[in-house]
Amino acid sequence: MSPRPRDPGSKDLAGLNLYRKLDKRNGVTYYQYRDPVSGRCFGMGTDKEAAIREAVAANHALNAAPVSLAQRITEQPEPAGLLFSAWLVEYREIYQARELSPASVRNARMRINRLDVALGGKPIRTITTMDVAGYLAGVAKGGKGQMSRAMRSLLRDVFVEAMAVGWTDSNPVDATKAARVKIKRKRLTLDLWKATYAEAKQSWLKRAMELAVLTGQRREDVAGMLFKDVRDDHLHVIQSKTGARLRISTGLRLESTGLELGAVIKSCRDMVVSKHLIHHARTISRAKAGQSLVLDTLSKEFAAARDRAATKLGLDLGDHPPTFHEMRSLAARLHAAEGRDPQALLGHRHAKMTDLYRDARGAEWIDVA
Repeated sequence: MSPRPRDPGSKDLAGLNLYRKLDKRNGVTYYQYRDPVSGRCFGMGTDKEAAIREAVAANHALNAAPVSLAQRITEQPEPAGLLFSAWLVEYREIYQARELSPASVRNARMRINRLDVALGGKPIRTITTMDVAGYLAGVAKGGKGQMSRAMRSLLRDVFVEAMAVGWTDSNPVDATKAARVKIKRKRLTLDLWKATYAEAKQSWLKRAMELAVLTGQRREDVAGMLFKDVRDDHLHVIQSKTGARLRISTGLRLESTGLELGAVIKSCRDMVVSKHLIHHARTISRAKAGQSLVLDTLSKEFAAARDRAATKLGLDLGDHPPTFHEMRSLAARLHAAEGRDPQALLGHRHAKMTDLYRDARGAEWIDVA
């Protein structure tokens, strides 16, 4: 069997058993040494000159003391030889192959880079539970408990994959505890939604609020809805975060708001030709009539209308007022109150996640018969 062709970018390393690998996602070049006897690869970090020196020394040692077949068969890998940073190079490819949403991949890439900076210089087999716990505790400081939980989840998966291919024999993350998170953002009540809706100055904001509270979809999915997605009396939505494929009947109605999906979609049609349900009605600066809304614009204008509504209602929303995303929770609660199961509407695989959205966090009165 002919050998695998060498990467053209590694021709200057020919004969050294040294290979370079460019991580296109962060632009960093990593070096690996491949033992010509055992076929094992060793991460050499990002310093080219140091990698060449180490490779030359390793090749000299191999040539000076040939290894017998018996030694090759019985030789055990050196546990401390595989750097965590070298494994993260492999893990990035594993994660990329999962075909997740671009947003999920982008977030994971940033978090993997953080792990590389914090623990990359350690041999993977020497990373202990104390190392992991200390790192997670540092992340959790300053009210970043949610980030610490996300990093723990990712780090655990990193080690699960490493164990699957023999880079390590244990997962030091399992014995750690996830950081406690106190959710601070207030829920959006129906009264505040109605008051905010009344304060919305733009027609596109009213339509966006109607679609959000009716369908329970995320901000980016509401902004991305197209007229061509309405067919066979259903609105078709492919959620950008999870890839869940939903067919929402245009006959869906929410009695508490007096809204019906088909009528809301029809009201999205105006004098401007556009493929987007939510679009600019007129040209303003760089935004042309018919173009879709920038997500930040949706959030800012919703927040401005919400604050005006809160002032009129005499409400103190505190430091963490409800955002546009909170209409997803409100939709779950309103549909549940009218006898519909919101799990399918929200696109959740597990009812436990839906229950989190149905939790009003004390923002609403509980009726006791």
